Amino acid sequence: MLWLYEQPLVIVALGVGLILALGAAWSASGRKELLYAVGFAFVLLIVGLIVERVVVTDREAIRSTVLQIASDVQHNDRRAVVGHIYSGSPQLRRQAEAELPKYQFTELRITRIHLIDVDRQAEPRSAIVEFNVMGSGSERSGLEIEHIAQWVKLHMLREKDGRWTVADFEHDSPERMIVNR
Repeated sequence: MLWLYEQPLVIVALGVGLILALGAAWSASGRKELLYAVGFAFVLLIVGLIVERVVVTDREAIRSTVLQIASDVQHNDRRAVVGHIYSGSPQLRRQAEAELPKYQFTELRITRIHLIDVDRQAEPRSAIVEFNVMGSGSERSGLEIEHIAQWVKLHMLREKDGRWTVADFEHDSPERMIVNR
């Protein structure tokens, strides 16, 4: 049922369908109760949309976190990027702190998120995220890197404070994602 919180279009379609059906029934019969039901269905539609906006599912939180990580990388905010690393992964933190200063990004954007698979049974809760990115920038040596595409796979874990963080990652050419499928 969590999918409903991620699909406002379904809520709107069901609400409008119900309102139209009740409106047609009221128009045909003229019964006052059906007019009240139309009003009630409209209120339910509004409440459903409000609940959909307020409830943030794991998939929505992960998507938001991944987009924020891409923005932090593009803006070369190394401290923020390192802040997205899982607290139980000191080796990954050291690796990021060593690698990030070697690059200066001018662009990094996610072109497509292929998969967000949340394991609700795991403790801490975990997820696998696969996506493609396009990036540009330069290496510390001065070598320009223009429009490099990469496939990225993140293993994310939820911290005790509820934040989703990166515990491990892989990256390769975009063809790898196609081969894996």
